[in-house]
Amino acid sequence: MMLTNSKPPKAARCQALAIKEMIEIYNIENLDELSVHLSKQEQGKARNWLFSQFDKLYHYENIKEWNELVRVCEALKIIGWGDREPLEAKVQRWINGSFYTSLMNQYFEIKDEQGWSKLKDSYVLENGSDKTYYTGYKFQSQRNLLPKSPIRWQKSGNYQKSVQPFYESLDRLKDLVVHELRPEEYGDSFSYLGISMFFSHHDDENESVRYEYFHSQNEVPEGFNGKYYIRPKYKWGRLVNQNGVYHIKVECHFSRKFGELPLLEQKKIIISDFLYYIQYVSDKLQKKKIEYDCNLLKSDLELILMKWEDS
Repeated sequence: MMLTNSKPPKAARCQALAIKEMIEIYNIENLDELSVHLSKQEQGKARNWLFSQFDKLYHYENIKEWNELVRVCEALKIIGWGDREPLEAKVQRWINGSFYTSLMNQYFEIKDEQGWSKLKDSYVLENGSDKTYYTGYKFQSQRNLLPKSPIRWQKSGNYQKSVQPFYESLDRLKDLVVHELRPEEYGDSFSYLGISMFFSHHDDENESVRYEYFHSQNEVPEGFNGKYYIRPKYKWGRLVNQNGVYHIKVECHFSRKFGELPLLEQKKIIISDFLYYIQYVSDKLQKKKIEYDCNLLKSDLELILMKWEDS
């Protein structure tokens, strides 16, 4: 009678052990502990295993799989994405309060986005086929985000007609800022400066939404009959600490007078504004002894602004 060895081959046992160790990433909540765990693995094999999990979970069908995808992205951020494009997995809310999840690269380009509907105390994909109720599951969102441009802005949808060339030029500037700043070089303690730009629009076709911004009551012409608001040119929010990473927001209101300037003059004003913003942020961070290389950021930004001014 022939005796056979019931044990699996050594290579298979080692592979099974490695997989078991990697599966532990789903049970490790703390990022520091996750980093320690990953440092003990063979990096190449660990990365390949994470890639296989990422590819499997990319088309997630339920909240359980989404949360697993978040952990995989957190692990890949720690161990490195190799020659693949890094992505981050975030959950956010629409203005109506509904959740949506997205995969985004460091240039704010959305690679995938899904909406969710409430189901008891959990959620299901709006366009998904899996309507299983996963009790007790709450949305996870990636905590160790990719380094992205620390200067970000949004523009009001309404603006006077003479602002059109400048309005479009801001898109060119945004593309330069997003792709040419080096956020990985400045530090991890500051996330972003968020700028909201509001423009006067006295010549809107819809008379009911026409109004202008003035920075003080003294600027309002005598006998002015139009609708207007008194707003400071800059309205700063507070420096916010979110999980050890800081951000700050500022609102900037542009008058009709600004909108009637030549494009080159408008650009010069914006360049001055942006450099003022960086100095303001630098002063705030220094006051709180937060380490962040605002000097390098300013140097990089100046080169970008010069390129934009000449374009």
